[in-house]
Amino acid sequence: MIRPLAIETRNSKLLASFVRYCEANPGQRFWQALLNWSGEKFILISDISRYDAIYSGAVHHLRDPYNWEGKNG
Repeated sequence: MIRPLAIETRNSKLLASFVRYCEANPGQRFWQALLNWSGEKFILISDISRYDAIYSGAVHHLRDPYNWEGKNG
């Protein structure tokens, strides 16, 4: 079992909570575990920046990381 380093950071408690969730749910892949642990409805990856969204109106590629290996090689 891999444990995070014992260095206290701003995210130590949050990271420990996620690691405990992953250990309790070993069948879930990273993105699936992150989504389920977070309690959010989805996780989205985008190449759009705030500037682009406000000023350019350009269409950007959105990716769903839930099934990263299956959808993105």
